[in-house]
Amino acid sequence: MKHALAALLSSLLLTIPADALGGGGGDGDEESGGRRHRIITSSDDFIPLDPLTATVHSDFRLRGILHIEAGLDIPDSRLRHRAERLMPRLRDRYVSALAMYAGANYSYGEVPDADRISDILQQATDEALGESGAEVLLGMVIIHDN
Repeated sequence: MKHALAALLSSLLLTIPADALGGGGGDGDEESGGRRHRIITSSDDFIPLDPLTATVHSDFRLRGILHIEAGLDIPDSRLRHRAERLMPRLRDRYVSALAMYAGANYSYGEVPDADRISDILQQATDEALGESGAEVLLGMVIIHDN
């Protein structure tokens, strides 16, 4: 009986569209290439970024993880397509910039400076794209304590 029930459930799952398995929808998440992004705007100009992280050290020990959720607002479609093509380069710049911030500008136990982080990511964006026109928008800045 258990095997018949398992076979029936398996056949039913094969007939259900993949997007219907998301738990009823309405949770504000969108899946893209195996990665989930929180939908924060319906604008076509917005490109969500995968979460960015950097380790936080103090007294020669790992103390936590700096976790940032952000996106790019790019009204110019040509520049938006360029940013999408250069996303690996952008991510590399972001991770390097956040590692420098976490290592040199952030003291464990303090509140992260969202304005400074935004400026650092904006500078990395402009340098990687070779021009301005893409605005970095921060959604969340958190320190996960170890």
